Amino acid sequence: MEPTELLSKVKSLTRRGLNQDQIAEELGFKIPFAFSSRVIKVPQAPKPVPIPKAAKRVGSATRVEQVEVKRRGRGEKFGVNVPQEPLVRAGIEPGTELKVTVRKGRIILTVQ
Repeated sequence: MEPTELLSKVKSLTRRGLNQDQIAEELGFKIPFAFSSRVIKVPQAPKPVPIPKAAKRVGSATRVEQVEVKRRGRGEKFGVNVPQEPLVRAGIEPGTELKVTVRKGRIILTVQ
């Protein structure tokens, strides 16, 4: 049974005043738990892609994107997720080795 078809049948049975056990039995599920887990797994509409935080155009070719430093794991570990778009523009693919340098409070990533 297609997800949309399942939801439409559930809605119509709910309008008739049936409870969860009765709806599960009506739709042919042996136990109500199987019915409820199937309804929960019905795919939702895809979420829109989030817009990068404070994306700015500086000059003609440079784009500055603001990212947040977040805690990782336990203890004092922390890290930064670099957005995919600047990595693609730089020609960086998974497995590419980067050189990390720090100068005057700036972190510079360089392709090796």
